[in-house]
Amino acid sequence: MLNRPLFIFDLDNTLYPPEVTLWRIVDARIEEYVRRRLGTDPETAHRVRVAFLAEFGTTLRGMMHHHGVSPGEYLEFVHDVPIPELVPPRPELREMLSGLPGRCVVFTNGSEEYARRVLDALGVSEMMDGIYGIEFMDYIAKPSPYPYAKLLRVTGTRGEDSLFCEDSRKNLLPAIELGMFTVWVGGNEEESPAHAVVQDVCDLPDVLHIFPPMSRWNGGAARGTPGNGASRKAGGTE
Repeated sequence: MLNRPLFIFDLDNTLYPPEVTLWRIVDARIEEYVRRRLGTDPETAHRVRVAFLAEFGTTLRGMMHHHGVSPGEYLEFVHDVPIPELVPPRPELREMLSGLPGRCVVFTNGSEEYARRVLDALGVSEMMDGIYGIEFMDYIAKPSPYPYAKLLRVTGTRGEDSLFCEDSRKNLLPAIELGMFTVWVGGNEEESPAHAVVQDVCDLPDVLHIFPPMSRWNGGAARGTPGNGASRKAGGTE
């Protein structure tokens, strides 16, 4: 029997549009954490963070490596935001997810607890078969290839049977290397390495006809027309 496709979704600026200010607030709290922990000024904290992102891929891993920071303490601080006040429900997202012919999971560099709170606010928590956050990744975040391979192994899925939706261009590249079908949310066709581009994740059904497993499920009867990555609203980048 064929495995059901695995639909993998990034969280921030993917399941909700970039017009929602949540990620910008979390981003500011990351820099504030670095400033407080190192007892320095905002400009120095920003430079340190940029260096950590270049060296480790995340501020957290740099702070763990160079300053012995507890990941739990860090994540609690940066994710201490009023999510229900910032993230409105998305009934259109719930409708889209309910029509997908496979398992749905969230794959995020944020914590599992933070992801669950965001999903609760969006009204789609019970639509997800799993939440794979930074703890699952052993704090080795996207775009390191490690968490992608671990996700496929744990879910028992081949790359070829997986579809990955992500707003960050660089985070798409390891998924492509592993054979995943990739969808760049909020991207542009000219610079896209992905198999498809949509401006809103809710438009995913418009490109499912070019996702190969769809020819084995539902007779390939995905919604949408060939070559049409229709957009719902203007997108942005993280």
